[in-house]
Amino acid sequence: MKIHLKKLSIKPVICISANLFFLAALCSGAAFANERESTYSIYSHGFKVGEVKTYCTPLARNNKKYYEFQADIHINANFIFSSFRLDKKEEALVNQEGTFYYKRTSTQNGKTQQVEGHLDKDGFVLSIEENGEKNLKVIGKNEYDYTTLDCPEITLGPEDKEKTFRILDFEHLAVVRRSYKWVKSEDITVDGKHIQCNVVEFKDPYNKCRRWVKQDELGLLIIRQDGKGREGSYSTHLTSLAINPRDTQVVNYSGDVIKTFQ
Repeated sequence: MKIHLKKLSIKPVICISANLFFLAALCSGAAFANERESTYSIYSHGFKVGEVKTYCTPLARNNKKYYEFQADIHINANFIFSSFRLDKKEEALVNQEGTFYYKRTSTQNGKTQQVEGHLDKDGFVLSIEENGEKNLKVIGKNEYDYTTLDCPEITLGPEDKEKTFRILDFEHLAVVRRSYKWVKSEDITVDGKHIQCNVVEFKDPYNKCRRWVKQDELGLLIIRQDGKGREGSYSTHLTSLAINPRDTQVVNYSGDVIKTFQ
């Protein structure tokens, strides 16, 4: 068996939609919200190589409704001829217009990259630090339709054969043309719960993927994702779900950007 995992590309597999059902009873200042905690196992070539934990909380301030999203990704694949290690943390804030704040810190095989960005009048401004070098990148609002965290597949239905959007890809920090196609509806059992989900396929220059998704009162939930990129194949499976009450303090982050802290 020949296994290539040294440059295994595990894409961020958790996302939230810009068109979700928001909770209406939240207010300024301190607030209580239900946080959804989801746990995933990552597989490659039949081996479990990592785990993902995500947290999604609907919040509001001054009548502005939005979602706070966090993901912790840990991969440690050690084989006879190759190894791959990734530790990544992502944070994002998404409202009805889409993602307006994003942050990522990742260490891949000892190399660290930090990305932080926000939406302003000029577009999405990204600050990138890698190998001791800092760069600034601005992607205009008119250059993309959605970000990867907006999950436009939620707009697809059985009548849609294929739709193509310009996607701001936070993994590659570039805009790609991504084609989506509705496949079917399917029931999946996770942690003893039966979940009816929609199955959607998409492809772009970096990735080809089939994704099982469901929308509910806490946002868009990805149940499973099977993908293949330039550097390898992977499969991500939801293994457990929990709804946790969360005490949050909402504060001004930067200008119109709102950030919450535990």
